[in-house]
Amino acid sequence: MTRTLIAAVVVLLAFTASAVPAAAAVTALSKVYGAALGGDMASALAILDSMDASQLSPKDSTARECLKRTFGNPPVHEDLPPKSGQILDAYRTYWQTAMLRRAPKADAERTLLATLRSILAIAPTDTAGLDDVSDRARVAIDQEGLFALTGVTLPYYELMIWRKQEPTTYHVKLPERAIQVHVVFLDDFVSLGWAGYATCGRAHSGGWATQDSLFALKSSYDLKSENFRVSYLAHEGRHFSDYSRYPKLKQPELEYRAKLTELAMSDTTTYKLIAAFSGLTGQDRDVPHSFANYWVARDMSRVVFGSDQLVDDAAKWRSVPADRIRKGARRVLQENDQKLKKMGSATVEQFLASSGN
Repeated sequence: MTRTLIAAVVVLLAFTASAVPAAAAVTALSKVYGAALGGDMASALAILDSMDASQLSPKDSTARECLKRTFGNPPVHEDLPPKSGQILDAYRTYWQTAMLRRAPKADAERTLLATLRSILAIAPTDTAGLDDVSDRARVAIDQEGLFALTGVTLPYYELMIWRKQEPTTYHVKLPERAIQVHVVFLDDFVSLGWAGYATCGRAHSGGWATQDSLFALKSSYDLKSENFRVSYLAHEGRHFSDYSRYPKLKQPELEYRAKLTELAMSDTTTYKLIAAFSGLTGQDRDVPHSFANYWVARDMSRVVFGSDQLVDDAAKWRSVPADRIRKGARRVLQENDQKLKKMGSATVEQFLASSGN
């Protein structure tokens, strides 16, 4: 069974002090990063090529050069222990092939599986598929003294590699209750996963939740900031809470509730968050973050503006008091909790695909 990772995507674009999950950047490359985070580098590079490079800021120019270099050449080999280096090469080749549309995603996955089987010297009589083999790849990396995460961060198979980690405990406040969570801080990364690869490190998973722990990329956050307190701890804490309250919920629904929690718990970042969610939207369930952004923005537009149409104008959002946005998010969360209870807390899987059309 595929292990889908529920990750908090952080985008380091217009923000300097710390990372903001799913932040819509005030940058000329917003549409490029939007396509990249949708897993479509062919479209991202086409958008990039259509732009006047002479009009880009120095920061965006550097990013442009990195993106073109990364996807215009074979993957760069990292100085890692033997199997770890080969495994990372295999994943980066897979990401390039799938994201540049050089082959259908299923074909790219079959090639990744064959490559990993060769690296791990798996016998032909062993018929393990990619889900199992990717987990064996993680074990092989661990055995070489590194830490790794595998599984799927939709829409692609994931690989993150780091060298250091440290556990701690936090008390996390959610709108309706407080919970205690175990947090593991991760540091000294070699691979920031497919999103990090697709954006040259400008966007990547900043953390994720399991049934018993939260994991956070320490370098992505100022631990004293609202970004960490709300956009990481509250976001991932919502996942942690929902795993027990609504154990069957799918990833888009989990992200929808976590993003609403961010808005409800925010203070200084309210406008940035709603601009982010309304500015990076999509209607493909296989890209959970942008899909959840769409429904958060649409439901918030209904509650705040009384509009059946999604409001994606950041200036219009700033025209209303921030507290109205926060109260609106709490209201939508409460409505959603009531809906989930009626649908059956223990069995409900999804609700976004059929609501609000």
